[in-house]
Amino acid sequence: MLELSIAILAGGKGSRIGTEKAFLRVNGVPLIKLIYDRLSPLSDDIMVIIGNKSAEEFKNLLPASAKIFNDFYYTMSPVGGFITAALSATKPYFAAVAVDMPLINPKIIEKLYFMARGHSAAIPVLKDGTLEVLCAVYSSEAIKKQKADSVRSLKELAKRLPDPLFIDVDSLRDIDSKLESFFNVNTKEDFSALLEKLKRL
Repeated sequence: MLELSIAILAGGKGSRIGTEKAFLRVNGVPLIKLIYDRLSPLSDDIMVIIGNKSAEEFKNLLPASAKIFNDFYYTMSPVGGFITAALSATKPYFAAVAVDMPLINPKIIEKLYFMARGHSAAIPVLKDGTLEVLCAVYSSEAIKKQKADSVRSLKELAKRLPDPLFIDVDSLRDIDSKLESFFNVNTKEDFSALLEKLKRL
């Protein structure tokens, strides 16, 4: 096992898709369990961060060993969830993965972990310059030092870190040639596209 905790961020409202994304089912399996199972070989410390939602529904879908946390701080962005993850992690680094990234390749997270060691983070950068902050690895200590009420967004938080590595997403194509790990399910159309992608796998 890596010296890595994993935080699955599931606190979002799912306003664009109109439902709880974590509970959308693919071949009968909810997205939250699909992602949990994909990442579980990497770590014995997997956290599910759920904002201010009720934990009971999540508990019913996940193994008993799953650690489910409400945000310690409530903000208008996932920043509170990030700091909750850092404070709750048992390892020096944690991977942050969005609950709507069901095609995540665990080897991407593993590669980012080895890149992040000795730095405050390893964060992929998409072709348009967007920081993929919800598929990245962070130093738990570096995130703990951030104040939830002073940061408006995760991208702002990432830019405040002392020595993050920003990784050209193309350097990850040796693992994921089509970069499908970064596919997000934000709308009903995205979910339909996901089902089509899975048919081809």
